Amino acid sequence: MSTRQSGQALVVMVGVMFLSIAILAVIIDGGNVLTQQRVVQAGSDSTAEAGAVVLATRLAGVPEPLAGWDATIAAKVAQSAAANNMTVKAAYYTDICGIPLRADGTAALKVDGSEDLAVAMGVGGGSLPGGTATTPDCPALTVGPVAGVMVIGEKNVGTFVARAIGVPSVGVNTRATAVAGYLQGYCPADQGEWCAVLPVTIPVNQVTCDGQNNVVPGSTAWPWNTVLTVPLCKNSPGNVGWLDWTPPGGGAKELVCSIVNPDNPLITLPSWQWVPATGNTNGGGKCADDDTGISYTGVEEAIRKYNGQIVLIPQFDLTCLVKNGDPNPVSTKPTIETPPYYGCPNLPGGGNGQNLWYRMPSFAFFQLCDPGMAGCSGRNGAYIQGNDAAVCDTGNGATSCLVGTFTDVMGDGTVGPGNGSGTGSKAVGVQLIK
Repeated sequence: MSTRQSGQALVVMVGVMFLSIAILAVIIDGGNVLTQQRVVQAGSDSTAEAGAVVLATRLAGVPEPLAGWDATIAAKVAQSAAANNMTVKAAYYTDICGIPLRADGTAALKVDGSEDLAVAMGVGGGSLPGGTATTPDCPALTVGPVAGVMVIGEKNVGTFVARAIGVPSVGVNTRATAVAGYLQGYCPADQGEWCAVLPVTIPVNQVTCDGQNNVVPGSTAWPWNTVLTVPLCKNSPGNVGWLDWTPPGGGAKELVCSIVNPDNPLITLPSWQWVPATGNTNGGGKCADDDTGISYTGVEEAIRKYNGQIVLIPQFDLTCLVKNGDPNPVSTKPTIETPPYYGCPNLPGGGNGQNLWYRMPSFAFFQLCDPGMAGCSGRNGAYIQGNDAAVCDTGNGATSCLVGTFTDVMGDGTVGPGNGSGTGSKAVGVQLIK
């Protein structure tokens, strides 16, 4: 073989080697980049939602934090990004349609309707977008007030094979927009577009009572859209339990008043809530409705005020016993969603007394029975006073119960008292839209 032919063969061999490396890079590094892009996208989604959750609490009526809304949102965005091992390239405020907003609250859009992020107001700029916008029209690109956060995330992904041909890393960019707003369609219009929050918590999964009226935890979720009996066994962790929104005080009268005139605090899902049991449900207690002046005596009569209506009932899946000197449970993500402690300073489970916390991941929308409703067989929505085994004992020993239908479950958002138009507790949700 001549020297010229050997040189040509060497060039071909080198070319084949580079081609082989390039193919391996596409297969190995390309697959890794796609995997990392999904990871970063999930991080961007979570980070946008973290900012929108703060806006949800603002919408629900919580007082402005000492640091201000913008600084609080910026801190949550940074915290979520760090937890997801990603970098926020930029974050902007949007309305509920996902349209970026200028500092004056107008749309940050070009003449052709495309986004103009160069003039959009970024998170961490010192304040929220201003303006007087009220009702948005998404198709017409008419913006509403600030309601969402757009996050542009990025991450440099190191390569394994491509670095041999001079490509040490590949940049991954993602984008997500999450918005907050009042949930529609959960509570009928004849209830004034709000659902009363009952000061009672139920487990995420079904429970029954044994022959001694002690709770027997279940492993399956409550069925929807069918009339059922929710037993109230003896008071103990893991059971349906009455709540005191202002512990450690309490008593039957306070419990009745919390039912007649809902006074629950703002609850963001998921979160730990310090709400130990209150009062004797068989006791007296009399409270007047702030709107109608009608008085209700006892827990049973107070709940029956809502016969036929949909009420909100907080659900719990874990309990946390805080011992003397322990810090309170942590409700921020991802800590509250990370096993095995889920933010509790001790291993969750058991406990009783005034230092017991509940982890609330959801709210149940529960339509209480009315004697005239189909499927209710002439029953009311609550049997609390005395022994009602004839109605409540479904073979599990219960002598007290709620009767009704689970119509829906809210697993993400915020519930606050007396927010928006009218009275009562509004449900504010957070939704990922882009």
